[in-house]
Amino acid sequence: MSPISPDYPQVLRRARDPLWIAGAVALLFLGLIFWDQSYSLDSQRDSLRPSSSVNPGISQTLAARPKFIQTAHLASAHEMCPLPASAFGVAASALSPVNRLDYAPSRTGAPIVDFFTGGGYYMPRTHCLLTSEGTSDWPWIIALLMLNAAVIVAYLRIFIFWMRSYFDERAEDRNQQLFDLAAIFLFCAICGYAMSMLMFVWPAYRLLAFFLLALNIFSWRFCTNLASFGKIFASKRLERQLRETVESRAVELERQVRNRTSEVNRLAEIARRTANGVVITDRKGRVEWINEGFTRICGYTIEDLRGKKPGDVLQGPHTNPEVIQRIGDAIRQGLPVTEEVVNYSKSGREYYIRIEIDPLRDERGEISGFMAIESDITEQHQHQEELKRHAEEMVRLRNAAESANRAKTDFLANMSHEIRTPMTAILGFTELLAENSDSAGTTSAERVECIETIRRNGDHLLAIINDILDLSKIEAGMMTVEKIPTDLVHLLKDVESLMQFKATRKGINLRLNLVEPLPTIIHTDPVRLKQILVNLLGNAIKFTEHGEVSIKVHTDANPFPGLIVIDVVDTGIGMTSQQMSQLFGAFVQADTSTTRKFGGTGLGLRISKSLAQLLGGNITINSEPGKGSVFQLTISTGLAKAPQEVVTDNKPESATQRLVKEEAAVEIVKQLPLSGLNIALVEDGLDNQRLIAFHLRKAGADVAVFDNGKLALEAMTSDGTIQGSLGNVGLFDLIVTDMQMPEMDGYTFARSLRTKGFTHPIIALTAHAMEWDKKRCLDSGCDYYISKPVDRAALIDTCRNAVAASVNTN
Repeated sequence: MSPISPDYPQVLRRARDPLWIAGAVALLFLGLIFWDQSYSLDSQRDSLRPSSSVNPGISQTLAARPKFIQTAHLASAHEMCPLPASAFGVAASALSPVNRLDYAPSRTGAPIVDFFTGGGYYMPRTHCLLTSEGTSDWPWIIALLMLNAAVIVAYLRIFIFWMRSYFDERAEDRNQQLFDLAAIFLFCAICGYAMSMLMFVWPAYRLLAFFLLALNIFSWRFCTNLASFGKIFASKRLERQLRETVESRAVELERQVRNRTSEVNRLAEIARRTANGVVITDRKGRVEWINEGFTRICGYTIEDLRGKKPGDVLQGPHTNPEVIQRIGDAIRQGLPVTEEVVNYSKSGREYYIRIEIDPLRDERGEISGFMAIESDITEQHQHQEELKRHAEEMVRLRNAAESANRAKTDFLANMSHEIRTPMTAILGFTELLAENSDSAGTTSAERVECIETIRRNGDHLLAIINDILDLSKIEAGMMTVEKIPTDLVHLLKDVESLMQFKATRKGINLRLNLVEPLPTIIHTDPVRLKQILVNLLGNAIKFTEHGEVSIKVHTDANPFPGLIVIDVVDTGIGMTSQQMSQLFGAFVQADTSTTRKFGGTGLGLRISKSLAQLLGGNITINSEPGKGSVFQLTISTGLAKAPQEVVTDNKPESATQRLVKEEAAVEIVKQLPLSGLNIALVEDGLDNQRLIAFHLRKAGADVAVFDNGKLALEAMTSDGTIQGSLGNVGLFDLIVTDMQMPEMDGYTFARSLRTKGFTHPIIALTAHAMEWDKKRCLDSGCDYYISKPVDRAALIDTCRNAVAASVNTN
């Protein structure tokens, strides 16, 4: 036995391949067609000869053909169309294959059409199905046609159903055998029934061969894989097994679904009720679900956001694009992310959230969506911002406090220098006078010079104290100015005369330039205006080593009621822009080094600027280092209409007038203006007791001195206690009392006297010079107020006026 070739299985598979089978059948069919064509040509040549002249050789040739062909022809003629003898007027036995070629009932003359009917010699079935009378048996023909049509319709419906079922499946799930079986049904319908109906009128038996060829192809293709098609017959069993498996699995899935649903419902309820906002989106970031907490935060409902991206709705102008970019990058990479974002609610409210976004994955690990949990941190952010602002404010306040402390430290150092310098002169010259008290030790001129030095330094100390008091009034908002008719030109010349001595002593010129027209009379406070001018000119002279200081005065009528503009120009050291920016601050000088070189407390310009503003103007500065400075003072004229030439007797006090006033005071003292008065002096300071008592006694008064109010009150009561009544109301004509004393101060002493019925005048002595302290003294029962240091003339005038007013009242 020969061995089996290793290629045998492959040959067998090819032998069962429908394509090979179809190819083989097609080749056989084409060979049959070719053979038939050659036979048809011979038959047509024979048919052209008359029957009577048939060549016996040819008959012999036909007789020599294979017997089965003759039989096929005779059988075809006899079975398919058994014609009666009368059809051709000859006996049936006379109809041989040769003489039948002369009769072609199906010929149309079209070669292609006649090819399918064998040249037209094949008769339609209507010519074959005849009655005994020789006519077509139409009732049965019609019945056959209808039955064939019904079968064709049924086959077509089966074919359409199978084809629809086939194409309804996905390409990978389609069963090719069902497609082949459907094609077999189609071609069976065509070959067996459609062609049967067609051949009643057109006997195209060769066309039937083509359809049978196609039917063979699909039939053998189907037959080559019958084993796999056998599974279809087990479909009921497989369906039952599948149904049982599905039902069992369905029960298990229902149980799992119930458990999962219960868990999901519980989690959903928790998510729905939580205060945080929860958002679930699809993989493209579009909203699918939100909880109640999200709606409470932003105001949007699920109907507002479903299918939208949250960022398109919630973000606004203050949303940080860098944060949004980081969130977008994380989402595109499928990574969790946590950020703080500014969002906007449905009402437009801006709020801050901390958002945590996590990807959601399916059972295959692929991202199916995202879940975002939002926490409203608006209050926390506001608290942080508030704390930040507080921290910044604390830093600012600390810096300001440190700056103020440094300024006050510098101020105290300056004040220490300014006070200790004149105190040194006062104490030194006082000691000098004490040591050289005899007339032989010092000359009269030397004693006068010592006394003048002491007085000058005392005035300087008093000016410093007055500056401090003015600044305190300005800072407390209690500084007031007057508006009285003032001779402007006279005041300016008086200031020039006053400052001319300082300028001449330093070797610089001082000029006054009046630019007409100028109003003769303005309504202002002459004392404060003179204070400002003295300060500005004093600074200009102090900081100018060479050159001059000029005063230029003119008017500016544009702002009603008009301004007086006074420019103080010097050729001094000048200032930088940084020094000018600090110049008008309290306790500040342009350069602390100037304190040692030029002196000063640094209060004058601050006070002057505030006074200028109270007078309806301002002080500005323009300076250049090394070239000098220009201080421009503006004040309001205070006039309700255009200024006119007005002459007034209310002129500012000049230096000569002040000297005359002092001489008059001395003359008053010489005339003993307080002669015959009993005065009680209540003062705890021994030096002040001696000084004030000396002035009062020298004026002619009898003075009783008490160390505090308690001692004075006990001396005036009938029982010697502070609770007793006054023993002698007229014991003293006048009481001069200090206000700050041990055991009983002047306020309590004055109130006690008024309560007990004392009606004589009481004069308050106090080191405080504030307006509120004056009011406090008067409210406690005092009639007059004198601030320390006590001026002799003012003390005697006040005492005399108080007693005179009391006598006139009584």
